[in-house]
Amino acid sequence: MITKFRLLLFFALSIFTSCVNTKKITYFNDIEKTNGTETTNKLQPLKIQPGDVLQITITTIDKDISLILNPASVNSSPMAGNGMDPGYIVDSSGYVSLPIVGKIYVKDKTTSEVNSIITAELDKTIRNAYVSTRITNFRISVLGDVAHPGSFKISAERASILDALSMAGDLNVTAVRDDIMVIREVDGVKQYASLNLNDSKTLASPYYYLNNNDVVYVKPGPNKPFGTSKFVQLLPAFIGALSLITTLIIVTVN
Repeated sequence: MITKFRLLLFFALSIFTSCVNTKKITYFNDIEKTNGTETTNKLQPLKIQPGDVLQITITTIDKDISLILNPASVNSSPMAGNGMDPGYIVDSSGYVSLPIVGKIYVKDKTTSEVNSIITAELDKTIRNAYVSTRITNFRISVLGDVAHPGSFKISAERASILDALSMAGDLNVTAVRDDIMVIREVDGVKQYASLNLNDSKTLASPYYYLNNNDVVYVKPGPNKPFGTSKFVQLLPAFIGALSLITTLIIVTVN
């Protein structure tokens, strides 16, 4: 009798576990069928846009000149006291203004290109200057069916969709994985793209690597419960399991 009960219980548990399609919650479940070298996407350098904040550090052998070129190292940057990232803000026309150097056009430039432009300008009057530029306001937002939605600051110039989801605590089990929306603004125009995390072709998407101020939205699945406590959410499963166990015991006894 006990053996019969164990067999019935094992059969019931097998039915429950087989109902869960792990492919729906696995990232890039077709990756084993593809050649990874063909699905990777070359990282495009981050391009500076109006509204970005640049931290530009210029170092020379003359300390006095270095202090003039880096006023923020002595006094707070005008942006630092307003709850914003310290640095030089790119104006609506794509320019930043630096001491001695003057106005520099940086729109659609990379930080490496900005370093070269400033160095070339300084070489007219100052020799052997070292220039380092980075974007300090690189942020992305992750909303929807994730563990910890929010806005996240990126310290480097590189962030992929997987990095964003990792910072947000990963997708919830109930999240839709084949339709992740990325919202991007380019020259004042909103662009939308859908990424399928079950498909390795996403690795080659131009939206795989995120830009500054991109928004990632994760849609909740049809089974996502709303407005209920954890106990209420788990109650149907508990009742179902209890009912199954009761039925198995009755069948076994009879």
